[in-house]
Amino acid sequence: MTEKIHLKWPACGAFEIKRGDVNVAIDPYLFGEALEAAEPIFDYIFISHEHFDHCHPKTLKKLCTGDRFKKLYVNIGCLTPAEPVDEKYGDAGFARDLPITQHIPSEMVQVIYPKYGEDDDREWPGPCEVDLGPISVEAVESGEQTRPDLVTCGYLITHKEKGVSFYHTGDLHKSFPAMENLRGRVDFLIHMKTYDSEPAEFTRWLEVIKPRCVIPTHYRTDRESEPVPVGHWPPNLTDVNAYLEHLREYLPEGVRLLPFTAGVEYEVELPGLQVKWDWEWYRSWTVPLWREES
Repeated sequence: MTEKIHLKWPACGAFEIKRGDVNVAIDPYLFGEALEAAEPIFDYIFISHEHFDHCHPKTLKKLCTGDRFKKLYVNIGCLTPAEPVDEKYGDAGFARDLPITQHIPSEMVQVIYPKYGEDDDREWPGPCEVDLGPISVEAVESGEQTRPDLVTCGYLITHKEKGVSFYHTGDLHKSFPAMENLRGRVDFLIHMKTYDSEPAEFTRWLEVIKPRCVIPTHYRTDRESEPVPVGHWPPNLTDVNAYLEHLREYLPEGVRLLPFTAGVEYEVELPGLQVKWDWEWYRSWTVPLWREES
């Protein structure tokens, strides 16, 4: 029997991984109808850093509840942000939102620190990895740190029984030597800062980590139906297909690009990691226009 897993890029840097036995959300950020319809279906939620489009109280208040939810894992900046918040973060963070324990009970929140970091000489109090039954999680230093001590996190999440793994980079801007610890261990790399990267640096990340698949996120288009908010975060793309083909040029041999559309849930067959790309049949008319014209 073929096993399946469901993946979704809801918006911005958010990502969802649903296996049934364990459901995970990373940096969930919902708004409008999607926020109204959101249900607490996740066991664990992970936050990379304290910027509003990654640590979003309105979304977390809807998802961090119910019988299924167990724990919200965050970087230290979500609990002890730089003060004064409004001044230090500009439009990226607000005193109304931080610390996140203003909105989520403190007993449901756990700080996690990087197991793999840019500077090997730094020591963090931990934990740096957690065993959550069906999945194991290791934190990897990310980027956009307001202060050196407010380290941010990406997450390597591995489903132990199925042997499938996901690395959500957070707002990562550059690679570092400790990433070699991830080499060959990543099936799906969810990357959010490709548009900030020089092509050579993008290639360097992938050559160090050697993921099987790359899913670019954190961009938006001009479509009115795009479930990503209009504005500065994230920037628009004038031509999504051209952008994806541009990225494909810089992929190392053996790395696949998966062009997900925001808001669409994809079914992935295991163990082959084959994504099911579906047709959606519908008619936008009752009488064909060409018949009326005749």
